[in-house]
Amino acid sequence: MPARLTQDLRNTLQSLLQRGLSFSKIRNLYPGVGNSTLTRLRKLYCPDPARPLGGRPKKLGAETMSLVSRGLRSGALDDPRVAQESLRSMGHDISINGIRKSLRRNGLKSRRKVKTNFVSKTNKRLRLAWAKKHRHLTIADWHRWVSSDETRINLWGSDGNSFYWTNGGRIMQSYQVKSQLQGNDGGVMFWSCITAEGPGYGTTIIEDAINSGLYVDILKTSLNDTLEHFGKTPSDVRFQQDRATPHTSGITKQWFTENGFNLDEIMDWPPQSPDLNPIEHVWHLLKLRLNKCPTRPSTKDELERRINIQW
Repeated sequence: MPARLTQDLRNTLQSLLQRGLSFSKIRNLYPGVGNSTLTRLRKLYCPDPARPLGGRPKKLGAETMSLVSRGLRSGALDDPRVAQESLRSMGHDISINGIRKSLRRNGLKSRRKVKTNFVSKTNKRLRLAWAKKHRHLTIADWHRWVSSDETRINLWGSDGNSFYWTNGGRIMQSYQVKSQLQGNDGGVMFWSCITAEGPGYGTTIIEDAINSGLYVDILKTSLNDTLEHFGKTPSDVRFQQDRATPHTSGITKQWFTENGFNLDEIMDWPPQSPDLNPIEHVWHLLKLRLNKCPTRPSTKDELERRINIQW
């Protein structure tokens, strides 16, 4: 039977427990006192003790973590690696995984960045000025526009991410792999235009890249055929194109001038602005129709035939 605690020892143990000393430290001072005795006394004198949390203490304090969180939310810190360099400059050595865990504990989650076309600050100002200049155009004004562009159409479908469904099987199946062709021979370029009355004629470019000479040939055929089909002349329309080099070369400008187009209107298009062109929506619909075909085209000629059918 254990010896009864003296009143002096009981008072001493009570004081140590209320000061927050651990059982191990108290037993080092008083080896004859067991854990059960200390537990009983703690329940008696410290009914709600502030016990120390287990595990390694956090490397980053609340103030430092708040600073990192604000930097990531505002874009001042681009990703955890940049945050790591910033913390090192402040004297905190912490791993990338440690930063990610700390961010998650503070309610932050990573999200994939949305892809968009790069636009420089100068061109952003030009785009805004162009929009303000044309904001008062009426529906009748917009009906004069003939919007044009080229798009790439692949033999093997979209260049974007592809997905498959699985129940967790480990063996890789053929449908889980996206095949790729070596080089840049997996598709064609397609030029066309759209009007308020409907789509215009198109040209499929199979072998060559588009240069000024080829572009002028396209204008001579597809653009002129489109205007003739809808009973319009160059002076009736406002032709739109982007500022790609073949579109703004001296040969191309000369052709527009000699054939009665308003060159000033054609050149009045802000750079880095494919998203302003309504034909982008038509390209999307065209590719959706092509993807509904039950089989993939095996040759570029077959792809061209399908484009002509759907267009």
